[in-house]
Amino acid sequence: MTARLLFCVILIVSLQLAATMQSRAQRQADPPIVYHKLDGRLRIRNRAASNVRVRLIRGDQHRPIAETFTRSGGEFEFAYVPEGEYFVETLESEQLEATSTAVLIRPFPRERPSIVHVEVDIPEKVGAARTKPSVLMADVDINVPGEALKHYKNGLQAMLANKPNVGIEEFQRAIKIYPEYYAARIELGRELRLEKRYLEAEKTLAPLRQIAPQRTESWIENGIVLLQLNRRDEAVANFNTAIEKKPANWAAHFYLGWALLEERPAEAESHLKRAIELDEKMAARAHLALARIANSRNQREIAIEHLDAYLALQPDASDANMARQLAARLRNVPQEEK
Repeated sequence: MTARLLFCVILIVSLQLAATMQSRAQRQADPPIVYHKLDGRLRIRNRAASNVRVRLIRGDQHRPIAETFTRSGGEFEFAYVPEGEYFVETLESEQLEATSTAVLIRPFPRERPSIVHVEVDIPEKVGAARTKPSVLMADVDINVPGEALKHYKNGLQAMLANKPNVGIEEFQRAIKIYPEYYAARIELGRELRLEKRYLEAEKTLAPLRQIAPQRTESWIENGIVLLQLNRRDEAVANFNTAIEKKPANWAAHFYLGWALLEERPAEAESHLKRAIELDEKMAARAHLALARIANSRNQREIAIEHLDAYLALQPDASDANMARQLAARLRNVPQEEK
């Protein structure tokens, strides 16, 4: 297999992994599962930030698995959290910047339940009108009916328990009750995408352009689905819109780079490099695309550097062995067609 062909195989596999985040097999937890508690406190200018939406993101899946709102003292908690790497996220609003705080839950001994605490300071936007933290609210999903909220929470719990079919049904029920339910549409669209039900996912996500046009996440999610549907120009437009709304979003640059890779590699290169600058760990697979671009220019050493960088970040990834083979081929057979 030539280096050029091997690059194509790796990128096809990697783009699928980047879009789906992980396969169903990767989701399965090894029994027995030990659950832990993650709690914390949000602050704004050293004052408690109450009523602020907090999401828990599973690091290996890059997707939300639970959410809550802070209490009067800025406290929040997530119970029944399995071992792993997580991110505690707060969303962007008119007054506040988004935050993402890495949390590692890996106790010793591993079979013993534990409590992990995190403190998060939320920065205010420059020039934003100051609002007392006690009255801060999310800018979407403010008037969700109780029954819809119940189904949404049931859906999150089902996803945490690796029951995707139950989760999908619960999110669908929530949206049927409240069609403008932003969070439910995002979760349902993402889950349908993971199940490769792309047409249903696009139908679910498309209304978010009107429901929450300022939310970067919705443009990115819809763009990923459009890529899977081979509607590349529409996907590029979505990612560009996401970047216009939040220039420092690594995912928008990452997926735009993938979307431009075949036809406009020079533009793709700039966005892939920007994604790495913003968050190299999350955008690790950008190194694979950059390696392909370098190889196509006969820049073998640069291609090897990117492959090595990817393997340093993701040594156990599903496509890591193919990346190692390609790096070895480029090192040991320099005259081979690339």
